[in-house]
Amino acid sequence: MPDGVAAFFDQLSEPARVLDVRPRPVPCVLLLSRSCDAALDSVQDLLAGAGVRVLRLNSDELTAAGLVVDTDGRAACVRGRWIVPTVTWTRHFAVRAIDDGGDPAHRMFLQDSWQAAAGELAAISPTGIGPYGPGPLSQLRLARRHEVAVPRTMLTTDPSRARDAFTCPRLVVKAVHRHFVEAAPGRLSGIFPTIVERAALPGRPCPGPPVLVQEYVEHEAEWRVYYVAGQVHGFEVGKESPADPWTAADRVEVRSAEPPAAVLSATTRLAAAMSLRYGAFDFLLRDGVPVFLEANPDGDWRWAEERAGVTAVTTAVTRMLTDLHREALAGSFDLLGFLARPTRTR
Repeated sequence: MPDGVAAFFDQLSEPARVLDVRPRPVPCVLLLSRSCDAALDSVQDLLAGAGVRVLRLNSDELTAAGLVVDTDGRAACVRGRWIVPTVTWTRHFAVRAIDDGGDPAHRMFLQDSWQAAAGELAAISPTGIGPYGPGPLSQLRLARRHEVAVPRTMLTTDPSRARDAFTCPRLVVKAVHRHFVEAAPGRLSGIFPTIVERAALPGRPCPGPPVLVQEYVEHEAEWRVYYVAGQVHGFEVGKESPADPWTAADRVEVRSAEPPAAVLSATTRLAAAMSLRYGAFDFLLRDGVPVFLEANPDGDWRWAEERAGVTAVTTAVTRMLTDLHREALAGSFDLLGFLARPTRTR
């Protein structure tokens, strides 16, 4: 075979130039939630309009996730798509929504495994925003430490003990943890706050699960305040019962307004103390003084926006994720190292 022809075919056995056109991991915002999270639907649309790629993984849609996590490269493959998470937000990623139709032991193992996997996905991101924060009693202690008023509170398995422990005429009984349980995938049962007359509590022990019992605070206004990466957006809320947002949404009145200076100050101090990038804060205003009730690190905001006819929180959340995404691309986040694949050249 002539030397020139042989040299031509030698390129097959010893290629001198290889153009690597395999798909590269795409840097994007990773959202971990569930399919009914309408707040993230709006955020996704706005992020797409800003040119920010998004991958969303819903806990009730995991049957074909095909997950692979490359811990060394800090990349992940989901549904055949390789990504490099720039920021991961875990909101309503409820593993009890997962149902494979198997026996209870297998289902519990599956749910626990996905809970752990969600944590690992957040860990490979330069920035993670999670539903984790101090518990309710820790929040109240932090508030007192930062000179923010709080209601007197008891955690107990026997609410009847509050009859003698408190002196106020009315009390609020509420869950220590979340307001919902998901006994069956996709079926939420609510356990909402209830106002009770202290004198109506039984005079005998009535043991049950741990609950919070708080003094009912007489107030002239109630505020739901959203803290988003340093911005504060307030809504004055009017309702008859603490459970109304879930059980009687049509009678809840919401007005978008600048929070009083004392509420604004308390929100920013508590967000810093709890190390929150995002949080929904609840306050009562008593004689002009804010009384802190609780902070929810994954609290919903669309219900307040829809009733007030605004989109300020959605816009702020989108801006927060966009800024974090771009900071990751431009800053210490070694994107080129993640995306680089060796190619053979001569």
